[in-house]
Amino acid sequence: MRVGKISQTEISLIYLKGIAEDRLVAEIKQRLNDIQIDAILESGNLEELVQDETFTPFPTVFNTERPDVAVGNLLEGRIALLVDGTPNTLILPTTFSQFFKAAEDYYQRFDFAVFMRLIRYFSFFTLLLLPSIYISVTAYHHEMIPTPLAINLVAQREGVPFPVVFEALLMEVAFETMREAGTRMPRAVGQAVSIVGAVVLGQAAVEAGIVTAMMVIIVAFTGIASFTMPGFTLATSARLIRFPMMLAAATLGFYGVIMGVILLVAHMSSLRSFGIPYLSPFAPFGFKHQKDTIWRIPFKKPTTRPDMKNSVHHDVSSSSSQSSQKIESRNK
Repeated sequence: MRVGKISQTEISLIYLKGIAEDRLVAEIKQRLNDIQIDAILESGNLEELVQDETFTPFPTVFNTERPDVAVGNLLEGRIALLVDGTPNTLILPTTFSQFFKAAEDYYQRFDFAVFMRLIRYFSFFTLLLLPSIYISVTAYHHEMIPTPLAINLVAQREGVPFPVVFEALLMEVAFETMREAGTRMPRAVGQAVSIVGAVVLGQAAVEAGIVTAMMVIIVAFTGIASFTMPGFTLATSARLIRFPMMLAAATLGFYGVIMGVILLVAHMSSLRSFGIPYLSPFAPFGFKHQKDTIWRIPFKKPTTRPDMKNSVHHDVSSSSSQSSQKIESRNK
């Protein structure tokens, strides 16, 4: 089909008949037909127009540049959208666990694939919570630190004039600035600026007494954890969410961190991607659909596709009119 009054951009909707749910295909076609806009220049424009929720930090549409990943999702009953002139493929619907799966998981032994997925989940929670946990422990809960480590931290902070939350925000913003500068520079220069700049800036900040050495370690480990996830859009969301989590930790300590996690889980539980619960198959929990989430069973065992039919049956039909109204309001 063609979308865009002026651009007339070609968009291909790809699915496997007999595997993809018919109601899901009809819902996506309706959302595409309801789009009234002058031009679609990139797949990101289309993603914002068809997604269920706009005001959420979590991506509800998965995109990939790899043909094997797209084909694998088609075999699971999902639908792909191709936009002319764009290398990214939009995969619908999307769940939270999908962002932790890499194509390499299916090209190597299942036990190593499971181990790497556990590393990715650990890295996600590290990226999201490690700075806020450090702020909570340092500012409020000193009794949770071993005595020798507490003495070293107190000695490091003796000459630092700023509170720990300002120290963390300063280093995180500096790291994000260097990351953005590295992407804008030429490839040969950008990598050198990112690595050398981080080392020189961190060492100089510690020697000048602006930040502590432990804070540099925390920020560096957090930045490394952000590169471990195959779904970079979810890593971007975690990078954004960690700043409110740091402020919550600076306000209430561990109580603020726990309240922030509860709010995040509640928000994620309310999200839908074309009628599919965002946290499925974790919530609602489906035991038979756990074969390719955190774990990946060997190929000699029978696999089960994600549960599309039961969720789509009552969600998509009821959200059809709501999604049309959302798209019309965004177009206006």
